[in-house]
Amino acid sequence: MTYDDVLAGLSFVQATKVLVEEFIGSKLPMEYKFHVTGGKVQAVDVISNRGADCQCYAVVDSNWTRLDQFGCFEPANVGFRQDDDNEKCTAIDFNAGKKNIGPVKKDMYLCDDVPRVNNCLWKEMHRIALQLGKSIGVSIRVDMFVANDQIYVQEYATNHMNGLRHCAAKKDENNCIDSCFLGRAWNEAGGPYGGISTSVPGYLKNYHLKSTSEMCSLIDDVVTVMPQVQICGR
Repeated sequence: MTYDDVLAGLSFVQATKVLVEEFIGSKLPMEYKFHVTGGKVQAVDVISNRGADCQCYAVVDSNWTRLDQFGCFEPANVGFRQDDDNEKCTAIDFNAGKKNIGPVKKDMYLCDDVPRVNNCLWKEMHRIALQLGKSIGVSIRVDMFVANDQIYVQEYATNHMNGLRHCAAKKDENNCIDSCFLGRAWNEAGGPYGGISTSVPGYLKNYHLKSTSEMCSLIDDVVTVMPQVQICGR
């Protein structure tokens, strides 16, 4: 791909602003998406081999136990069922979900296996995700890269997969498939957004009204409040 190809692509989508990120590592790094709700990491999405022929997607818990073993779940307008406690729950076709051969995200399929990250980095990413989740208040997905044993916080998201699909489920105490534990955590955290939002810092108010140069200046002037502690042998 040439520079002219990039310009042509941007022109085609009528892009008016371009955010260029530093390329880290020698290839696209492993990506970890931490779902933080109610002060806990509820699930972590892992993207492996992005950009390669065998790129894939996995969902694990904090102990690296796979949560995607039952496939993915989507609202399918299949009605409701009544459980023993007279609770009305969305009916889910578990067999269809388990056998879902469509990609989880764009052209990514569920991984057969995904290498586990260094335990020290894993714990440090949890610490970062939980601290950011506490600062923001509401349910948040914190995305991070790991390259050369260095953690890079990438972005936040409050509406994972547009709220239309998830691939996290586990067995409950009755050995039944529970695909709703993320939703329950959201409800238990309170409010319509999975928690109570903290106040917006003064320097971010009306951020969307600022010019591009004002945004860049603001970012350059921000002092990091989270200490970058070198704790994993770096």
